[in-house]
Amino acid sequence: MSAVKTNLFLFFRLLQTVTARRLWNSFRIRVGRFMKTGEVRTMPESLSVEPASVCNLRCPECTLGKGGFTRPASLMSASTFANALEPLSHWLVCCQFYLQGEPTMSPHLSQMIERAHRERIFTMTSTNGQTLTPELCRSLVLAGLDQIIVSVDGTTQEVYEQYRVGGSLQKAIDGIRNLTAARNELCKRNPAIVAQFIVFRHNEHQIADIKRVAREWGADKVVLKTAQIENLDNAAQLLPQNQRYSRYTKDSNGNYFMPKRFPINCLRLRQTMVVDSSGNVLPCCYDKNGQFVMGNVNEQSATTIWKNQKFNMFRQWVWHTETPPDICLNCNG
Repeated sequence: MSAVKTNLFLFFRLLQTVTARRLWNSFRIRVGRFMKTGEVRTMPESLSVEPASVCNLRCPECTLGKGGFTRPASLMSASTFANALEPLSHWLVCCQFYLQGEPTMSPHLSQMIERAHRERIFTMTSTNGQTLTPELCRSLVLAGLDQIIVSVDGTTQEVYEQYRVGGSLQKAIDGIRNLTAARNELCKRNPAIVAQFIVFRHNEHQIADIKRVAREWGADKVVLKTAQIENLDNAAQLLPQNQRYSRYTKDSNGNYFMPKRFPINCLRLRQTMVVDSSGNVLPCCYDKNGQFVMGNVNEQSATTIWKNQKFNMFRQWVWHTETPPDICLNCNG
């Protein structure tokens, strides 16, 4: 598909998820941003789950990849996913199957996607593409996956492996081709295949190349993403020279920082429930080590956790103070 056709496909798939209840809930979520209260009276329109908190690569700016992961590594069980999904399914528009780790390492990924798809929920995942075998690609297509992001941060192995440490560019390319072949074989338009290119200083010279070759590999569109840098002391060596592809700003002393205004009127805390591989509900995707656990879907209903006192106190902290949690400081939302 061309980029235009891909966007139209995704738009119509989202339209197919619409119900009166979901539309009203999504409207109220956005109106709620203008309220002064720290409580929410709506339900999440998006669910972000972590199929696997393990990975096959060692990306240096990833908490898991660089060895800074402190919570137990695990695979999400099918029952944990059901506990997260079922209480929320009437309100959910989208379900994202990624957080930390490599989602395709979960043996339950296709099963979980199919379950969400049956509820008329838009489904998407993100992968490094190393394990996209023909068999897995076929099962993802049959499950009804709507969008898959394949990270390809270089057009040559030498450049690619500087960030995707331990990875093979050829495997990622083969993964994209396997997805395309599975779609063609099954006469399906899904999933839309997005080649994602995180722009660093070492690969920004390949931006024009990735836009050309990714289409040749079979990707439907290319997305250029700004890099998140956990240790800004290293920013000068990592960030691209073209400021257009950086989420950080340099001050008069040459130090990089995330330009933010406080308090933070964060929509994510109204919009998305994040559930890690063990079933813990986290406030957002930036709580990578589970510093702020709001509850566990294996012990309480997801709807109860979403509106509990602990979660509302956290929202109050973010929305109404000048000193938010540390996890908020590096967020570009």
